[in-house]
Amino acid sequence: MKALSIFLTLYFWYSSMDAQHLGMVRKNYISTYFDSLLNVNVDVLDSTTIRLGSINANTGAVTNIGPEYNSMISLAGATINPYANQYHISNGYHFLTFDIGNGTIVGNAPISGAFPTTAFQNFRFNPSDTLIYGFVPNNFFSMVYDSITLTNIQVLDSSHLRFASINAVSGQYSLIGNVNLGNMYTLAGNSIDPHQMLYYYSAVDTFVGVDLYTGNVYSQVGIQLPADTYFENFTYSCADTTIYGLTRTNYFSTYYDSVLQMTMTVFDSAASRLSKINPNTGVVTIISPNSIGFRGTLNGSSFIDPVTMTYYFSTGADIVGVSLQTGVITSSVVKTFQAGAMYFDMMRSTQNCYGALKVRQNAASSVSDPVNAVSFSVQILPNPASEKISIQSSVPISQIDLYDLNGAVVMQSKEPNLNIATLATGLYVAKVFAKDGNVSTIKLLKQ
Repeated sequence: MKALSIFLTLYFWYSSMDAQHLGMVRKNYISTYFDSLLNVNVDVLDSTTIRLGSINANTGAVTNIGPEYNSMISLAGATINPYANQYHISNGYHFLTFDIGNGTIVGNAPISGAFPTTAFQNFRFNPSDTLIYGFVPNNFFSMVYDSITLTNIQVLDSSHLRFASINAVSGQYSLIGNVNLGNMYTLAGNSIDPHQMLYYYSAVDTFVGVDLYTGNVYSQVGIQLPADTYFENFTYSCADTTIYGLTRTNYFSTYYDSVLQMTMTVFDSAASRLSKINPNTGVVTIISPNSIGFRGTLNGSSFIDPVTMTYYFSTGADIVGVSLQTGVITSSVVKTFQAGAMYFDMMRSTQNCYGALKVRQNAASSVSDPVNAVSFSVQILPNPASEKISIQSSVPISQIDLYDLNGAVVMQSKEPNLNIATLATGLYVAKVFAKDGNVSTIKLLKQ
């Protein structure tokens, strides 16, 4: 008989950690010259610098961290390892690691692996196993004879996406499985469910889940939305195990062009609302009662504050907070910068999913229990709850410890019934001790 016990694999307590919302502060250097033909002054981009920065979501103030670097960045991925206090991003050829404390680049590793490619894309850190997962393009080329240069040249025929993890220190990626995930993903976001060990991404109108253990497609469903409507800027919330994002609807009008003698379609406007998606069905549920009036920038990205249950996203000029419960804007402030910077890209947060628990185990590597082993399963009823809960266990229990996300024990009991009315709203972890020595953990959402 196989045990059903949910156990804690890698859990990091943090008693003094402050949430940080980090990203790349970008500054463009411009020179001006007089164009005698046009008889005007023309601005020309000379160079671009980047540096690590943080943003105050309530005031919009962007604070520089550390020195400037003359480097480009790729908008195809960025992530934070909050346990090592590191922010990771790629410049296309190298995997860059910034120290969150002082903003210096402490790692600049060339990306390498099984394929002759330097790309590692759409990546995200998984807090429950501390690995960074993403895509590696497997490119296929053919040789074509160029009659002008009288040489053979390589031409890209096709590209297949492969799933992989990367070593941030060496830049070496390791392929996971041998599944071809197709040739397309959008920059609409990505997310990892660290509890179920699943990576999610968007392939235009399809929502795909990948098994972190095997690299196989775990789920693949059509995104259930009307025409000209898109689900983007999505991210996973560990506070309530839900994937949130913005649903954007584009509106068009038509007019007859008498010169071309044909009907033309013209983009009029767009409306965005906070939404959530069911990754198993593709059904998108609209949360915002009305349009929040903004369109998020994909390079700005988004993050979730699990304490206030707020979804934050960037419009480019502003940072906007939206309530996960009501879908109503709770804050909207203009970004302000230091030292002439103008952009804050690839926003990530250290807070959401810190210390996440791995719940779904790798079935391929599971070991059968002895024949006489007793199944140990636990559930909390009701869950979510606001006042009283009951711990339901398949075996006799000796003690229950309830932890907050700071790792502090907020309640202990030897009885299965607990009154949680005085606890603050948020996510908790119940650690249940069986009399036979087994231990099980389960999440509780206090409303």
